[in-house]
Amino acid sequence: MPRFVVALLAVLALVGPGPAQTTKSGDKPDAKVDPSDELFKPGPVPVFKITLDAETLKQLKQAPRTYVRCFVQVGDEKFKDVGIHVKGAAGSTRDWEDKPALTLNFDKFKDGQKFKGLDKIHLNNSVQDGSTMHEILYSEMALAMGVPTARAGHAVVELNGRKVGLYVLKEGYNSGFIKRHFPTATGGNLYDGGFLQDIDAELKLDSGKEADKRADLKALVKACQEKDKNTRYEAVSKLVDVDKFVTDAALQIITCDWDGYMRQRNNYRVYFPPNGGKAVFIPHGKDQLWQNTGEGLWHGWGGMVARAILDHPDGKKAVIAKLKEIQEKQFVLDKLNKRIDAWGKPAIEAQAAVNKDWAKNLLNEMVGLKDRLKQRAAYLKKELPKLK
Repeated sequence: MPRFVVALLAVLALVGPGPAQTTKSGDKPDAKVDPSDELFKPGPVPVFKITLDAETLKQLKQAPRTYVRCFVQVGDEKFKDVGIHVKGAAGSTRDWEDKPALTLNFDKFKDGQKFKGLDKIHLNNSVQDGSTMHEILYSEMALAMGVPTARAGHAVVELNGRKVGLYVLKEGYNSGFIKRHFPTATGGNLYDGGFLQDIDAELKLDSGKEADKRADLKALVKACQEKDKNTRYEAVSKLVDVDKFVTDAALQIITCDWDGYMRQRNNYRVYFPPNGGKAVFIPHGKDQLWQNTGEGLWHGWGGMVARAILDHPDGKKAVIAKLKEIQEKQFVLDKLNKRIDAWGKPAIEAQAAVNKDWAKNLLNEMVGLKDRLKQRAAYLKKELPKLK
């Protein structure tokens, strides 16, 4: 290991890998191992070597959001005809020659092809989070609190032999995600909230069938339009999993997430289980967290479902209870710092293999993140008791 990397890791004061991640199969010794689990816990960072021929690359540049075929190698595993396209919103989209965020769909052109049991993954460029840790910390807290969201980890990316550097790897949102996170559900509809759209927009259907003409979404919109706040809250509560919803609202408050569904009607999906099951809002796009650590605890809400639930006294009471629970169980500085350390060591080593200066910057960003978490924890300790 290069000497400067040793010095960097000493400064970071690494303390080991931290708590083991639980799997969907449970804790039984004989439970079936999920091959994707290794991607979403601290450890060696996989290197994705992605290759496109000249003609296909030209097609991708002309239509970046359209899938084209590529070749992918990760370690000794090789995959032909993998679907690839550029992803990202206004703030994170980058050209191929820069550091593009990418979606890889392993079975887009080849039925049944998967990587570690996953048919779709995202490689996020994390240009709005220099620490590359926001998505990981949020997903770990959300999953621990029972809010389904994509798991996150790290990856190094090479594009046609060019070493681009460290990325955030996330599992895709599709039928495979539903099976993984809602194992007892068969079917149902998963909608993508898109960019700054509420549930009354023409949301894209990620998984499910159009046969019901979006009756599930329309019913929820109608419930949100009830004029009386008590009638509205009761109607929405019959259609939405309120406990998961207020838990995610509390997480978005604690993490200073200004760009989620609650405030911005952005970065979310909503899943309607079959047979009239209650809708679950699924957060994603958590790269811009803890930017203002003194941010207030109660804002005006942008999403219509957020207004229906959080503006009601029962909803606010539930959120306050979740804030205190998260503060006690999840947003604990020692616990968070250990997670940053555990993820940080292999990430810094992987980044150093690409560019030493980038590795130094990554260390500085992780140290800065620890400081912001400390500031936020102090603010919560002071202000949360005042919230009524």
